[in-house]
Amino acid sequence: MKVSGNSAIVYINLDRVPERRKFMEKELNSVGLSNTSRFSAIDAKKEGALNHARFISGAGDRWSLPKSAIACFESHRAVWQIAVDHGLEAIVVFEDDVLLSSDIGKIILTFVESSTQFDVIKLDIGGLQSKCDKLTEISGLPVRKLLARIDSAGAYILSNSGAKKLLQRSKIYGDTLDDFLYTPLRDWRMYQLFPAAVAQVVYLNKFKDKFNHYMENKVLESEREEAPEINPQNLPKGPFWFRMRKEFRRMQKSLHWRLKGKTKLLQQGGYYGLIPISKKFEVRFSKK
Repeated sequence: MKVSGNSAIVYINLDRVPERRKFMEKELNSVGLSNTSRFSAIDAKKEGALNHARFISGAGDRWSLPKSAIACFESHRAVWQIAVDHGLEAIVVFEDDVLLSSDIGKIILTFVESSTQFDVIKLDIGGLQSKCDKLTEISGLPVRKLLARIDSAGAYILSNSGAKKLLQRSKIYGDTLDDFLYTPLRDWRMYQLFPAAVAQVVYLNKFKDKFNHYMENKVLESEREEAPEINPQNLPKGPFWFRMRKEFRRMQKSLHWRLKGKTKLLQQGGYYGLIPISKKFEVRFSKK
């Protein structure tokens, strides 16, 4: 583990996907992030890899998850454990299919120096509309508090307090990684960098044709397509009572949002929509 000061930058990569390792090393070096570490991801294809996984049916919103999703969660959890074991003030976690804005190094440094002010800050965009609080700042950088779950855990910075809370909460879990990481809780200080400075290639399609030249990169295809044997279709959704409880909660939230939630949020300066990407990211990656 390479530590700079009292923090670290880690990217998670499967041993059997060396193309992504080469991609990430090039990407990190291109924006001046040379002092980084690779974490060898837990591989769901290996026999016994998930023998000690903490996923429990019904412990969250999911009755079952693909083996690849469980392995992904366990890989991130192992990185959280490293942050705590090393006493790091903050750790930056990247998956191995992200593109970075040119100023990501300065952004990371600023957040590391302010790590007592947050538990987690999401650095990347997602593919779904998000609910965020009014615009504020952490050490001069614009952020919005996340008010609901948001997709993608491709890039985030986690404080020491955040890592400890995640490890405690995930002794058993029943959610996907991104749902778990960005579930609003009273003692969970989660923010979105606004605009974002990182994007997983899979989400660039929301920008219409601006980044189409990156969407064609086969190195960055999802393992969901590459390894169907650990991503089976039609997984069990649980018994009737579990599905009904989940649907009832969803309908409650949806009704409240339609009746007054959205209007109230926007009136108070909040935001609802796709997370925008920074201008420096666009300048770096827009097709010339």
